[in-house]
Amino acid sequence: MDSTSVSPKTIEKEDIIHLNFSSVDVITDPAKKRLREIYLQKAERYGNGYKGKVKIQFIAADNQVYVVNTTIWSADHEHVSLKHGIVLPTKSILDIEFS
Repeated sequence: MDSTSVSPKTIEKEDIIHLNFSSVDVITDPAKKRLREIYLQKAERYGNGYKGKVKIQFIAADNQVYVVNTTIWSADHEHVSLKHGIVLPTKSILDIEFS
C-alpha cells in the first residue's frame, strides 16, 4: 500500500495499549483509504480463517511509525481488534502486509 521513508519501530501488540493516537487520518488520499479498507477486510478473513498474521504499519500520536506482526480478529472503519482485546484505530494505519 503506502511506503514511508521513516524506519518503523517494531512493537509487540501488548505494548500498543501504552500508545496514544491522533484523531487525524494518516492517509489523505481517498483511493488509498479505500485500499486500506479492502486490505483490512482481507486480513480479517485471513486471521479468522487461517490464523494468519499480517504486519500492520501505523503511526502513533508522537509521529513515530510502528510495525506489529499480529492476527486481526475484526476490522471496521473505526477500529481494528487484535488478540487480548487490544484495539488499534483504523485512522492510524499506514500499511498492511501479508506474510
